[in-house]
Amino acid sequence: MNAFFCILFVSILFAYGMAITLVEKGDVYPIKFYKIKLRKFIRFFSRRFDKVLYCTTCTSFWTSLISDIILCLFFYFKFDLFYFFWPISGFITVGFSWTIIELLNALDKSNN
Repeated sequence: MNAFFCILFVSILFAYGMAITLVEKGDVYPIKFYKIKLRKFIRFFSRRFDKVLYCTTCTSFWTSLISDIILCLFFYFKFDLFYFFWPISGFITVGFSWTIIELLNALDKSNN
C-alpha cells in the first residue's frame, strides 16, 4: 500500500513539473519547440483544446494522465503491479497546483 502512495506522489510531482514547464516556461528556447509540436498534435484532435496549454492548473490535470500512463506501464511490466489512479491524481494535482500558485500570488502581493 505504501508503494501506491509513493507512486501517486511521483505522479503528482511529475504532472506539476510538466505543467510549470509547458505553461510558465513554454516560451523559452528548448521548451518552445516541443510546446509548438504539442499544440499542433492537440489541434489535430480539437481546435479549442490546445488552449489548455495556457492554464497551469488545466495542464497539470492532463499531464497527470500522461504520468499515470507512463507509471502504469512501467510498474506493470517491471514489477507486475497495476497502478492507474488518474482521475484521483489529476484532481490532487490541480489542487496542489492551484494552492502553490495562490500562495505565491499572495506572497507577491504582500511584497509590493
